[in-house]
Amino acid sequence: MSKTFHLDIVTPTEVITIGQIEYLRAPGIEGLFGIKAKHAPATVAMNVGEIKITKDNQNLYYATNGGFADINSEAVLLLVETIEPAEKIDKKRATEAIERAKKYLNNNNNDIKRAQKSLARAKNRLKIAEKI
Repeated sequence: MSKTFHLDIVTPTEVITIGQIEYLRAPGIEGLFGIKAKHAPATVAMNVGEIKITKDNQNLYYATNGGFADINSEAVLLLVETIEPAEKIDKKRATEAIERAKKYLNNNNNDIKRAQKSLARAKNRLKIAEKI
């Protein structure tokens, strides 16, 4: 019995084939969810957060802004708005985005929900960048 399953990640601009992996943890709308080989079929809505992938006994970390996970017993397809590997996240840019969002939040004439979402995305990117 195989202890791995296939993972593909699809964004609006690219398809990333990760290949055979042992484990996937992702941010669901209602909290984190984990997947191992032979998982029951499901479709899960994803939130802003960290995707952790275990491949060849190594952990890989990615930032995402949400999407959907299509799960079956042999493979998982992540359909996400964005995906960014931890090692490619620009910490300076993420920090600047946090500061911009905080300033935007201080003005009641601005779209507060939009600013809160921007702040959450920037904080997520910075948190994941610091994992490496």
